Amino acid sequence: MNRKTAVAALAVLSAGALLLSACAGGGTPTNTSPAPSEQPTLATVAYEQVPGSDVKQGGTLNLSILSTPTDEGNWNPNHAKAANVEVQNLLAPTLGNLGMVTEDGKVVANPNYATSVELTSESPQVVTVKLNDKAVWEDGSPITADDWKATLDSAGNTDDGYEVIPSSVFAQIDKVEVVSDAEFTVSFKATFADWANLMLVPVIPAAIANDKDAFNTGYTNKPIPTAGPYKVDKVDNDAAIYTMVPNPNWWGEDKPKLDSITWKRIAQEALPQSFANDEIDYLEIQTPDALATAESKAGAVIQRSGGLTWSHLTFNGKSAPFDDANVRKAVASAIDRELIAQVANTPLGAPAATLGDWIFMPGQDGYIDAFGEKYQRSEEKVKEYLEASGYTKNGQNWEKDGQKLTFAIIVPAGTQSNINRALGIQDALKEFGIEVTIDESPSEDYFVNISEGKYQAATFGWQGTPFPISSSETIYYPEQEFGDQNGQNYSFFTDDRLKPLFDKANAELDPAARIKIANEISGVIADYLPSIPIYPYPEVAATDEGLVNFGKATFKSTDWSIVGYKG
Repeated sequence: MNRKTAVAALAVLSAGALLLSACAGGGTPTNTSPAPSEQPTLATVAYEQVPGSDVKQGGTLNLSILSTPTDEGNWNPNHAKAANVEVQNLLAPTLGNLGMVTEDGKVVANPNYATSVELTSESPQVVTVKLNDKAVWEDGSPITADDWKATLDSAGNTDDGYEVIPSSVFAQIDKVEVVSDAEFTVSFKATFADWANLMLVPVIPAAIANDKDAFNTGYTNKPIPTAGPYKVDKVDNDAAIYTMVPNPNWWGEDKPKLDSITWKRIAQEALPQSFANDEIDYLEIQTPDALATAESKAGAVIQRSGGLTWSHLTFNGKSAPFDDANVRKAVASAIDRELIAQVANTPLGAPAATLGDWIFMPGQDGYIDAFGEKYQRSEEKVKEYLEASGYTKNGQNWEKDGQKLTFAIIVPAGTQSNINRALGIQDALKEFGIEVTIDESPSEDYFVNISEGKYQAATFGWQGTPFPISSSETIYYPEQEFGDQNGQNYSFFTDDRLKPLFDKANAELDPAARIKIANEISGVIADYLPSIPIYPYPEVAATDEGLVNFGKATFKSTDWSIVGYKG
């Protein structure tokens, strides 16, 4: 699974950056794309791209999810409990955003919703949005500036009890003002480099956004009104099967191509066989066995692209033994990241690169190996850190006050990629006398347990955004309490050096200066060590032959109106 939403960050059970994941026309484009580096890279788009005119009308698309919006607790795309890759993936065909992300990582106005999104003043910083007046909700009523104002106001309204997906952009907004039904402005408190982040916030009706109860609890088990090319037609929460059909009031240039999209919750271990049996038409591949099963299916197409998801070992810094910095550093000196990356990625035909940065991915301009500069695998360093905390070696084990040093890694049951990674950590630490056990949690409870602090260590993934600096902030700052739904800091502690650095980076418009500040941020994180970055996930998938405009991509937004089968 994956970091929180496209607006913020996402977390994954087996993938990697700002959405949570277990297994996140017109106008001036904002170039947030990374420059290439010497790191091994994959294609930025792995699927076949064709114009809508080359996609036939009709057909069904059967897709799987590991967890549903009802399982997680909300169908509202901007609610904290929807900050999960599985939820956002399912909701995507029904959502509308001011912007879309291009193949090279630029964020540009989405002509279906906005004719322009422009920075019209730099001091004070003001963004002017002109809307497509043809855009309507599924009942045919217009999507107006009032809806967008209410959406943005609610998304930043945590002080009044709104439970929202955190994003640094909301704290920077001073006010949203309606000019007309088809125009509004967003004024910022100060210069904010990643202002275009607001273009990726899904719009919700003003009646819902202005009502805290409706926002928080009105859509815990049913869909919110659609603003996208598809609408939810059937909801079966008992069977966890959800069917979407074309939105009859869709106004876009391309009529939705598919007759229907069906989503079904399927356990991860059953997914490869489900693909082989034609129960689903698309398979996320995270193990060699899954790849072999997919390749055995006649006509299957294997996709490989680079991605923004990365794996890590996150520590619960408010619970023993990881409330002790020296224990965290000892684990960092014992883990064998190179072997874990090799075992995970090489069998998938992908580079086995490790990750050393908490902000940038390998291949992005600004990437540094902050972790590698500070920690190398060393029995001597493990000994130094643990002895500094009062541990002594007794036979093969480290002990303190008569208690053996041991900890558990929580994993989602049946998610083999997470389990394999935890086993790799277990094997590496055993060599140095640190015992690791595996705590399997039901998949539907996995992130609930993490957010409530019911774990010692976890290895899921963060799925990033085109805004790596500002979107990373909520993972590390501020400190978070167990059960807080308005944050993503699942280590639950922080370092006060971070706030002025993030504030400085977010207000810096010069790219080189901004990267330098981001590198300082990674250095601070390496010092207090809330987590250990392990490796970037390759994006590998299998699709049925003929499926186009859908699949793996590093940045590019999916245009659901032209997803379908080649004519």
